[in-house]
Amino acid sequence: MILFLRNSKNRTIVDCECYVKTENEKKFIEISVDINISAYSEFLLGHPNDAHNIIFDFTVIQNLRSWLWERYFVGEDNDPEKYLDVIGELRKLFTDMTHKYNLYYVED
Repeated sequence: MILFLRNSKNRTIVDCECYVKTENEKKFIEISVDINISAYSEFLLGHPNDAHNIIFDFTVIQNLRSWLWERYFVGEDNDPEKYLDVIGELRKLFTDMTHKYNLYYVED
């Protein structure tokens, strides 16, 4: 599943893909995040009063892969059966961002 955060002009700021990967016959959940630097920079420049919060929140998004491995699955195996739970956590984060910064959330 791909989760997007978009601005009011429908430009994608964040493209986050969460999927089950198979490597050496082992399955696990993986996350890939791409932040469009141009759209992000325009968004940041358009909100100078929220700059510190925006930088912090988008850093959290940029580090979602680390969050998955080092926090969500800390001390246990990365279990593909928890895929929908991970998607739920991502949806909550992205939905919170839409409310906080007047962005749009789209899934594909």
